[in-house]
Amino acid sequence: MAIRPEPVVIRRNKRSKAKASHGGAWKVAFADFTLAMMALFMVLWIMQIADQQERTMIVQYLNGDLYDNGSINPFNLSGAPSMLDFQSSMGIQQAVLPATATGVDKSGPAMHNRIPQGTKNAKAGKGPELNSLVPGKFETQAQLEFLAREIDKVIADVSMSANVELQVVPQGVRILMHDNVNQFMFTRGSAEMKPYFEDLLMALGPLLSQVENKITISGHTDSSPYAGKTFTNWELSSKRALLARRVLEYGGLRRDQVIQVTGMADQAPYIIEDTAAAANRRIEVLVMTSDAENQLREMMGLPIEPTSPDDNLQQAKRIAEANQPRTRYPQLWTSQ
Repeated sequence: MAIRPEPVVIRRNKRSKAKASHGGAWKVAFADFTLAMMALFMVLWIMQIADQQERTMIVQYLNGDLYDNGSINPFNLSGAPSMLDFQSSMGIQQAVLPATATGVDKSGPAMHNRIPQGTKNAKAGKGPELNSLVPGKFETQAQLEFLAREIDKVIADVSMSANVELQVVPQGVRILMHDNVNQFMFTRGSAEMKPYFEDLLMALGPLLSQVENKITISGHTDSSPYAGKTFTNWELSSKRALLARRVLEYGGLRRDQVIQVTGMADQAPYIIEDTAAAANRRIEVLVMTSDAENQLREMMGLPIEPTSPDDNLQQAKRIAEANQPRTRYPQLWTSQ
């Protein structure tokens, strides 16, 4: 029997090529994705636990209206523009935003730090006729409403209607110039005036200079505590009110028109239910009637300004009553 030869099986193995290395690019992309997700969850967490006041401060900080060494970081006191440094010297920050209508055809940085001193005031208007307001004293309700309309025209011309409210009250015309979330009158935590607020005061100066009524100016802050003990909201509101008076006088307001300038800190909030609201940071100008002026003078012990013959008679009566002789021991005299 013949033996068959076994078949020869030849196996050919294919050579596999080495796969190209992808490197670490995917790791970088994954790390960026992870970081973005972490940032997203951090933002969602912050918005979950933050109240309305903290959210407002975050928006203001992102808009560039808060210093990074202010309320966000109260422990870093270096270079703070509104508090004392370690050498006990006050830092001053120059304004950097341009003003387009400051003074007579002025353009450039805010100029309230360089207002010339003296008794004469520079006029900000052009020509002899600034408006339709007839110079005089405004006493009746109709006169006060007319004055409020003229003031409202000036406010609209400088595009500041969102920051100003007018109220005709029994004491006169109340002009409330306040902050909002998008626009501040002063840099937070300092008396550094914004150029657009300076333009508003410069525009109000010529109009108010034609009014013979006395004017009071008061500064107000919100309830946020100031980072420091030597400089508080009392000093801040006072400095802002004094600076507003100075700019108004430079715009044309007569120096003897202002009868009182006060700093109220956060003691008289405009929005009572939210004492930290932006509208509580404000400057109030009150164009006073004669009755309100006399009440203020009487409260401060000043002589009352007579406005009519009846007022002269009433003033003489009050003086006579004040000069009546008084018995020192009334019980002794009645017993006799």
